[in-house]
Amino acid sequence: MEQQTLEVKKEKKEIKAIALISGGLDSAIATKLIIDQGIKVEALNFHSPFCTCSSNSKYNQCGATYFAQKLEIPIKHISKGDEYLEIVRNPKFGYGKNINPCIDCRIHILEKTKEYMKDIGAEFIITGEVLGQRPKSQMLHALKTIEKTADLEGKIIRPLSAQLLSPTEMELEGIVDRSKLLGIQGRRRNIQVQLGRDFKLIEQYCAGGGCRLTDRNFARKLRDYFKYHQNSKMSDMKFLQIGRHYRFMDIKFIVGRNEGENNCLVSWARNDDVLLYLKDITGPTILIEHPKTMQILEFAAQIAVRYSDSNEVENLIEVESKNSQYDDFIVKVNPNIENLIKEFRI
Repeated sequence: MEQQTLEVKKEKKEIKAIALISGGLDSAIATKLIIDQGIKVEALNFHSPFCTCSSNSKYNQCGATYFAQKLEIPIKHISKGDEYLEIVRNPKFGYGKNINPCIDCRIHILEKTKEYMKDIGAEFIITGEVLGQRPKSQMLHALKTIEKTADLEGKIIRPLSAQLLSPTEMELEGIVDRSKLLGIQGRRRNIQVQLGRDFKLIEQYCAGGGCRLTDRNFARKLRDYFKYHQNSKMSDMKFLQIGRHYRFMDIKFIVGRNEGENNCLVSWARNDDVLLYLKDITGPTILIEHPKTMQILEFAAQIAVRYSDSNEVENLIEVESKNSQYDDFIVKVNPNIENLIKEFRI
């Protein structure tokens, strides 16, 4: 009887990874480099009112959802909540140039990602970070600090700069072929743009956006907010994204710059807010947070006149709110309003 040899093939374990896709080109290319090695990838996108990584309307070639579709991988969107706002208020590792807590932000995102890794059985995390591209969070010492603090040493692979960094566990174990990864460094993006075209991720390059916390003007508004609000709410951040902001007698008000912003202020107004605008004259809507005196409304009215189409010396001001003790009133133009605008603008 002929003896038959049975070959027992050991089933290869499916390796999963999580890609942090921001909406920019770098993270998409990094993810593509790992997918091409036969690894199953799912994407996470963390977003907040501070992110400016929305889709580019001209080219429609940016945005986390767009790139996830191009890469044919599932994506989950996660909103940064009030706890993240407290990190922005008091970052352990400090700020960048303005009010951007880049290191603390990365740690927060990675800690949340680590929790999701357990849920889906992922082995490692992919990011689009490039060594030396961002001065606060992508220098070598910062990358090491972030990994160590998040307790993810050896679990984060950065395919765009991998050959300039120490091998990760995945490379050492042969799960990821290090020779197929890149050694990009610095702020120039010509290599990424070419790869984006080669991989058919883009036709024309568009920047993936950035973070409002790095913007000087936005930072001033947020610092002012923190000063007057001990209990920070992420839902309040939408107010900081629009309008001209003033603080007069410790009262904050926001001046709409166009019809869209005016409409936002009307729809967002809370019970204690007052809305103010000129009667029958094109101009701004002004949202005033909890006004306490008529003097505050009169000052806001002067700014409403300043940014309106009015040429009149006296103007009728309309006042609206859900719980207001104030009525419509007449305001006379203040010849010194330009100086007051500069003095009280945030």
